[in-house]
Amino acid sequence: MASAFFGSSFSLLLLVLSSLALAKAQVPIVPGLSYTFYDSSCPSLEFIIRDYLFDVFQNDTTQAASLLRLHFHDCFVQGCDGSVLLDGSASGPSEQAAPPNLTFRKETFKIINDLQAFIQDECGSNVVSCADIAALAARDSVFLSGGPDYFVPLGRRDSLNFATPNDTLANLPSPFANTTTILNDFAKKNLTTTDTVALSGGHTIGISHCASFTNRLYPTQDSDMDQTFADNLKLTCPTTNTTNTTNLDICTPNTFDNKYFVDLMNRQGLLTSDQELYNDTRTKDIVKSFALNQSLFFEKFVQGMIKMGQLGVLTGSQGEIRANCSVRNSDNLGLRSMVEKAGKLSDGKCPSANSVWAVLHILQFKLPKLDYYYQKDVMDQSYLTVQQVVLARKMQLRTSLIQAQCGPKVVSCADITALAARDSVFLSGGPDYNIPLGRRDSPNFASQNVTQTSLPSPLMNTTTILNIFSQKNLTTADTVALSGGHTIGIGHCTSFANRLYPTRDPNMDPSFASNLKLICPTTNTTNTTVLDIRSPNTFDNKYYVDLMNRQGFFTSDQGLYNDSRTKNIVTNFAVNRTLFFEKFVEGMLKMGQLGVLTGSQGEIRANCSTKNSNDLGLWSVVGDGDGDQQEGKLSQY
Repeated sequence: MASAFFGSSFSLLLLVLSSLALAKAQVPIVPGLSYTFYDSSCPSLEFIIRDYLFDVFQNDTTQAASLLRLHFHDCFVQGCDGSVLLDGSASGPSEQAAPPNLTFRKETFKIINDLQAFIQDECGSNVVSCADIAALAARDSVFLSGGPDYFVPLGRRDSLNFATPNDTLANLPSPFANTTTILNDFAKKNLTTTDTVALSGGHTIGISHCASFTNRLYPTQDSDMDQTFADNLKLTCPTTNTTNTTNLDICTPNTFDNKYFVDLMNRQGLLTSDQELYNDTRTKDIVKSFALNQSLFFEKFVQGMIKMGQLGVLTGSQGEIRANCSVRNSDNLGLRSMVEKAGKLSDGKCPSANSVWAVLHILQFKLPKLDYYYQKDVMDQSYLTVQQVVLARKMQLRTSLIQAQCGPKVVSCADITALAARDSVFLSGGPDYNIPLGRRDSPNFASQNVTQTSLPSPLMNTTTILNIFSQKNLTTADTVALSGGHTIGIGHCTSFANRLYPTRDPNMDPSFASNLKLICPTTNTTNTTVLDIRSPNTFDNKYYVDLMNRQGFFTSDQGLYNDSRTKNIVTNFAVNRTLFFEKFVEGMLKMGQLGVLTGSQGEIRANCSTKNSNDLGLWSVVGDGDGDQQEGKLSQY
């Protein structure tokens, strides 16, 4: 059953669901590349890479920027051919010996090699190129850092040769270059001015060595650098030859967003090549448009990445597919023969070992908004009313993998959502806890009106919020604790612009409000920002510290500190994280049992997005079974 499902059925399901969630950028595709290149030969490729990188970034967030930069440095030298991955040989040093590449850590190259080994175990040898792995790793580094998700055209082959260090140095843009030089460098690669500015936005994540910008500090300070920013940099880089590093984006250094462009407008760009983009008339307006519109930046960044990702590619019978990304095949015959033998044993197909990945990673894919949507689910009794296609796709993939591992009609979508919410908290640094299981899925969804009246609004005052939670038998402490879920995630400007315009809410810190106005210049902007300015990607108690400093975003948030019924609870959580975690878990467990269906009630959907009566085709593919949970109570599977 599992083997058949992970064959054509899984490939078809993955393709259908992926097409719902992602749009292919309107960029011409080089002959030989395709968006469906590995659909039959390695259908689990992108799942393997994304899940593996998620684990990597949990331990070291800086690797995301390194992998993005690695792809850039590969493509800009002699094309996106994996040549930067090659070690030196008897013929001389490789691209890795060029000064711009010396700052790559060995761990970055090891990530690509480890990924290749996993992929070969799953799909056989001579299937996926190192150049394609590097391109997908760059895409997933962006997405897993909070940036856009997008399709990558695949089918690249690996280069037989690497460029010399001198050629590498001559082709890579310098951090000391002015805008004219940078634009010329990009124009040589057929990249436009907009592409140049958008791709430079990759500096919204990552770090830089002091040596790359101390020319702007010593012997005299660059007049285009904010004074306070310069003073802080001098503390990090007290001399021109220090080996220290600092973040490229001081606003949100580990989040892929548009704050890099806000930095430039505030004269807080780190490198000459960065800050000059705001000082030059040819690029200034583009910088401003990206600073004010994150969606526009994401759109142009994706277009630029796909164009850059096709520079000088090898396709068809050109080049090779390396057995080891660090060594060309002719220099590594021993390992190559071993890998080829392993590939013959599996007939070059992706075997049913996918179930191993399901066991290891089934609930370890971080979805930042998942906890929020789980709360929406139990408050309005219908997950399906939340029109979040990307979330639906990810959840459906996990459901498919669980069905392949445990059989159909065993685990409900409601339980998967509850577990995924719990793990989203834990994998973000929050508490771990056991969840009672055995929920069944509703055969119906709530109307839009019921949904709107059931869900708390960010514009509500504390009295209204407490009343809504009370109707669900949740206490005042539960209300404040569950509101602490806003310690991770983002908010749209439209959810709090009422506190900025036409006049500032007096309960909002003035400096905080001024910064928000840069992100939200009008009441109808589509921009977003993090909900917790202190530790936006970590589940902790800093949300309550924000409230005490009048830096809560929503009326419903800040009101908790202004109301005598909830103020002391906010203060207690702000000074005692353990207490917050304890009360949050209690609230989640209580909320997670609201109106549950058990026993023979409802159903267990074959497709989380469709009730079984409307999805008989997919249900027949997954298969019937007798695994229904019959006990009318929650427990553990």
